[in-house]
Amino acid sequence: MGVKISLILGRLTEPEGPWTRGEVGQFRLTVVTWVASGWYARSVADREDGAREEGRRGSEIASEGRLSKFAMPRGRSLLVNRRNLDSDDPDEATVDAIRVRVTDGEVERPFMRGILVHSLTAQGIGFEEAYGVAQSVWKRVRDRTVVEKKELLALIEEFSSPVGGPDPESSRPERDTPLDVQGKDGRWPFSQGRLQQSLLAAGLPPLDTFEAAVEIERVLRDKGQRVILRDTIRDLAGTILRQRAGPESAARFLAWRAFQAEDARPLILLLGGTTGVGKSSLALEVARRLAIGRVLSTDSVRDVMRVMLSEDLMPTLHVSSFEAHTRVSAGIHEGLDPLLEGYLDQARAVLVGVRAVIERAIAEGTSTVLDGVSLVPGLFDPDEWRGRAHVFFLLAADEDRDSLRGHLLARAHGRGARASERYVMNLSEIFQIQEDLLDRARMASVPIVDVHDRDAAARRVVRHVVGLLAQQRAAEAARLD
Repeated sequence: MGVKISLILGRLTEPEGPWTRGEVGQFRLTVVTWVASGWYARSVADREDGAREEGRRGSEIASEGRLSKFAMPRGRSLLVNRRNLDSDDPDEATVDAIRVRVTDGEVERPFMRGILVHSLTAQGIGFEEAYGVAQSVWKRVRDRTVVEKKELLALIEEFSSPVGGPDPESSRPERDTPLDVQGKDGRWPFSQGRLQQSLLAAGLPPLDTFEAAVEIERVLRDKGQRVILRDTIRDLAGTILRQRAGPESAARFLAWRAFQAEDARPLILLLGGTTGVGKSSLALEVARRLAIGRVLSTDSVRDVMRVMLSEDLMPTLHVSSFEAHTRVSAGIHEGLDPLLEGYLDQARAVLVGVRAVIERAIAEGTSTVLDGVSLVPGLFDPDEWRGRAHVFFLLAADEDRDSLRGHLLARAHGRGARASERYVMNLSEIFQIQEDLLDRARMASVPIVDVHDRDAAARRVVRHVVGLLAQQRAAEAARLD
């Protein structure tokens, strides 16, 4: 055991180092979602700084003299509305919990029980012992904020059984007997990665779902059974989530599983928001957490419509939303804002294509996330699809003008940017459109999501959507009774 302790701790404190083929195989199912969202690349403590990376890039650009410098305030609320999205959910406390830090000289990383379990199993330690070691170490250090690497080494050796014989790197014991899952539609190998993906619907941070998945697997293996019923895993996951994160998280998970298993109607999530606010990034993150495979943008719908409708026939379609007022062909009534009238004219035109996308998703039974500036509160009623689909509409917003400017700066100067500095040059118009969208959302009771912290915003959106599904399911059951 002792000969590999140093390597194990190296994986905890320096995760960017090279991996062996065996380690890749052990980790691939559990870290793939982290890689996609940036979780594995950043530690827990600097996640907040990572969320503000684009703002810092914009500030660096400004410091070079291209634009006035701005600041990114901390301590913002995650949701600014307005229809029961702000809650007293006890599991919210896990978001900002202080985690134990492992220090090695100037290098500092968070201590992660799940990573320690997999590091130990990758070195030939059995799953049960690895889990027990990680739990024992955690109980010893959980009330501290910092622990030195050498002390953590000693704790791992203290709680580990002596392992004699050849180097475990060259002579590893056989892996634990694989588990199979039995469901109504067949039998398949148990996948911790797939389980972790389903747990994200509880609205927890990815790290917490990973640790819950590790505990669920441990309990399943304790049963000593070769085949586990899918319903057994579902019920066990609900119990463990209730113990670890509270009843609300467990209820969301079970509601989502019920929707997936029993509801043939698709979920269609609409995310509106002004240009450059980050709605597309939010849409992708929410879709990933809910395992929704189709993500579309109204920009794409507009591009298709541009091919079908010439600029002479529909001039506002052929420019950006904040420039549409320059192409309004009909006269604007006195007292109306030309900027907003041009924007709304374009949105009404694109809405024709949006309706077609929704109808197509319903016909196919395919859950879809659709985002875009052309989704305007009040121009359509999501309830018109009630009974055929679950259509939910939210507005993404960043009411901090400097923060929005920073995001636009990053888009204008970043690698692979979709836009140019004309977004920054039209910041006033973009912000004015957002103000109008916010007013319309409040009047139409459309929830407003603060996207300043994308991870927190995605977590809140997931909680809101799954919560609404649970409410609708309960209401329909009550009507049947």
